[in-house]
Amino acid sequence: MENNENFKKGKNLIKSVQQAKTALNILLQNSEKFNLEKGISELLDKLKNPKLDVLLDRYPELLQEYELEQLLSGELEIPDAETSDVKTAGLLCCLQLLIHFCYELKENPNPIDNRYDSLRYILRSISSGKFVHDLLIIIVSVVGIDYYEKFQHKIQDLDLSLESAKGLENDPELQEHVDLMAWFALARLFLESVYTYFNVPDNNPNKTAL
Repeated sequence: MENNENFKKGKNLIKSVQQAKTALNILLQNSEKFNLEKGISELLDKLKNPKLDVLLDRYPELLQEYELEQLLSGELEIPDAETSDVKTAGLLCCLQLLIHFCYELKENPNPIDNRYDSLRYILRSISSGKFVHDLLIIIVSVVGIDYYEKFQHKIQDLDLSLESAKGLENDPELQEHVDLMAWFALARLFLESVYTYFNVPDNNPNKTAL
């Protein structure tokens, strides 16, 4: 997986602030926002780990005690929880919050809204590349490395046509997890867009409105 060309550094899908703004405006429409949020729930279901639900409920409390960077490190030991579970719950919690914050700020663009600070706190706690990579590791833990490599092989030569997308959906070898892989692609696009849009130095706070 480390050698996969699609996830090498420098292969970002989003390369400019304008691209990021356009992508966010699309991804934060109600139907796409619903798909992003639904995908998190479906991923949790596929992980079949009830401890993650408990940790997600505990995260506001944990953030009072630990820095988010610590919680996302995969090394923090807390009572009654696996370190990997703490990290997984943190990633999914952050993704949920980023979707929520971006949607709320799009609907009510107030330059002094405290949600900008909360959003940027998340962005400063984990890099875009690490967030996407760590999320991918979770996905692969569900679909398996063999399925992932097969999926990557089959999409290498696809063009961006509707026919190609339908062919992928109907491929019997990919049917089992194709929805989850499609969601990961959306989540990756969303994360790259958020980091690109909000991490640009900006001396004019009014410009931060989506």
